Amino acid sequence: MHYWTDPQYSKRLLSITKSRHFKHLLDIEEEFLFKAFYTTSYLTGMRCGEMLALNWTDLDKFRREINVYKSLSFNKGEYKITTPKTKNSIRRISVNPKLISLLDQWKEKQRKLFEQLNIQYSENIYIFQYKDLPPSKDVFSRRIKKICERGSIKPIRLHDLRHSHVALLIHQKEDYATIKERLGHASIKTTIDVYGHLFPNKQRVMADRLDDLL
Repeated sequence: MHYWTDPQYSKRLLSITKSRHFKHLLDIEEEFLFKAFYTTSYLTGMRCGEMLALNWTDLDKFRREINVYKSLSFNKGEYKITTPKTKNSIRRISVNPKLISLLDQWKEKQRKLFEQLNIQYSENIYIFQYKDLPPSKDVFSRRIKKICERGSIKPIRLHDLRHSHVALLIHQKEDYATIKERLGHASIKTTIDVYGHLFPNKQRVMADRLDDLL
């Protein structure tokens, strides 16, 4: 079987292509915060609440890792920090150098923004904070829709970026266990149940190999 006839391959490629198209729409300087947030989501597969809860102290640039051990949520206008649902969600995610560089750029812009707003700055500031309080999920959900409209592409949900990250890892032939650990799933079964439609159809590949015996 050729890759272009594999429906799973087509689904992965469509998801990756759509996310890359979206990423190219993020070159407006005033949207640098959103570029940093959405790029981090796409390249790490983190859940939105996990990303919102990140402080700068959670980014280990020496090890090139993000320490994930909490989640931020809003309820009736108040934000709350909680521990992840399962112990497997507590993890360290390896990140690529270009993402670290992008976050460094945002950090400098964030520092200047806080100076203008007369807000005390420290390493305990939330990575994606841009005012006196951390942002809510709605801020990024609303903006992602506007950006998609600007580029005339089908709207992407925040969770779709996590989905695209999985498609990217599968496309790079990463194994089940690595993907499961990166996503913070409790078991490989969860990973396969949720994203199994993106994995290659190995039975079909096996059947095609049988032709070599005839």
